[in-house]
Amino acid sequence: MFIPRLRPALFGLVLALPVQPAIAQDRPGFFDVFNFETITTSLMHTLMSTARVFADIRYGQISFDPLASRLTLLDLDVRPHLPGYPPDACTVTAARATISGQPLDRPDASRLRIAMDDLDVSMGCLPPEARGMVYGVGLQRIALPRFDLGLRYDYASGGMTAELSADVDQIAAVEVQMDADYVSFRMDPETEEPRLALDLNAAHLTIDDRGGWKMATRVMPPDLQSPEALQQIVAGAVAGALSEANGVNAPQLSEEQQRFAAEAGALAAAVAQGSRRVVLATDIADAPFRIDEDSTVEFQPLFDALAPMLSGHAPRLDAVIPIATLQTALNSEDLPANARELGQAMLTGIGTPRNVASGLKLLARASRNGDAGAAFLIAEALADSDPETAYGHAMRAAANNVPGALAVLDRAERGTGYEKMIALQNDATASGPDETLYSSVLQMRRTARAYLNGTGRYRSYRAAYYWASMAAAAGDASGAAMRDEIEELMRMRGDKDAWASETASLENGVLRDWINKDLPGRLQ
Repeated sequence: MFIPRLRPALFGLVLALPVQPAIAQDRPGFFDVFNFETITTSLMHTLMSTARVFADIRYGQISFDPLASRLTLLDLDVRPHLPGYPPDACTVTAARATISGQPLDRPDASRLRIAMDDLDVSMGCLPPEARGMVYGVGLQRIALPRFDLGLRYDYASGGMTAELSADVDQIAAVEVQMDADYVSFRMDPETEEPRLALDLNAAHLTIDDRGGWKMATRVMPPDLQSPEALQQIVAGAVAGALSEANGVNAPQLSEEQQRFAAEAGALAAAVAQGSRRVVLATDIADAPFRIDEDSTVEFQPLFDALAPMLSGHAPRLDAVIPIATLQTALNSEDLPANARELGQAMLTGIGTPRNVASGLKLLARASRNGDAGAAFLIAEALADSDPETAYGHAMRAAANNVPGALAVLDRAERGTGYEKMIALQNDATASGPDETLYSSVLQMRRTARAYLNGTGRYRSYRAAYYWASMAAAAGDASGAAMRDEIEELMRMRGDKDAWASETASLENGVLRDWINKDLPGRLQ
């Protein structure tokens, strides 16, 4: 009886209590979950999981920046699944591994860079025959404090550069560079397989001794360590290898091959006497040289065309600027003949210590003097940080058809305000219309396109609109399309209203000149 009577009282008490508002929980929206960063990060984790099919991969931390296209792994441990090898026989570790691609806001090229710090490779990763040799010189593991591989492919030119540098602890520092004017991937219609071809400009390999020679002397007989003995042995061995590579059709060494064998012997003697650098570099007489299936059929003509050279001189040292030349460039009022090269060296820090301010100052003087290449270097350096300054130089470079300048011009233009952009274009195209163009619709159209693109002529939307309107009035569909393209471009920039007042003035000028110059009569 007590409980039924208590229920109404309790119910009334609950109703009398103040109502506590519910704590709102923000539910993640669709685009909070499905955005670029979460999707690309998930894809990266999936890729790492897929890679574990081929190797056991562990890492302490991972950082992925999708916009910068950069992946960083800390405390990386990779154990490949090698057929015929015991489990965990091969281990590769790195304190830090960074894989960088081309940033998404720089779509004009493709880049890949792999950098590793404190890379360590176990002997189990080597073939058995190499393993015994490495053990014989006293190494237990292969340690690389630094490993850096970089590839860059330019979409516009089809060219590619590749760089590899590594420090092998207690052995050597290695640097490889390759510069290709064009990389071709052609499909063979018979085999339906791609055929790779390379237009090679230059390549070089540099090895700096870090203890490798000392290790080698441990397994060399004492009588073979003298400079004279090494020179004879190495020269003979290289000559024999080249003769064998030539094949039965060309058993005799060419002059280039004889020179190379002699250089190898002389360099070996220099190493025995204390030289610690070996440089192998191409010396192509008429670069670029195409390397493909046809050019590699016979070894001797290929060798002679590449003309490899052996020396103890690093090619990078050729780019070092003499102090006297540098001081003259910095202090003289006269513009040096090689101002562009000096300015570029200061921008990149290759050949001289990096000093961007001095480099830009020197390049600006060269640009004002008409050097389109110097103008491009300035525009490329300032397109993001100071686009309005870059814009004028980019126009000069693009007008002179400097490779890559058009993309830099567009990039600088995106950061340049409307009034400044039009003012710079007006300054670059101060002269009036060319009278000879009024007699040809084809020339009107070509001129409008040149002004619109900014190639062959300084970019000018006013001049492009003028000539496109003239061509359109004469019935040219391409001219009308260009005129509408400029209006759409201004609308997408957000400058539709400002451009509308410009077009009103331009259209009055087109109508006036169309009548006064009797364009219908000229074009008949």
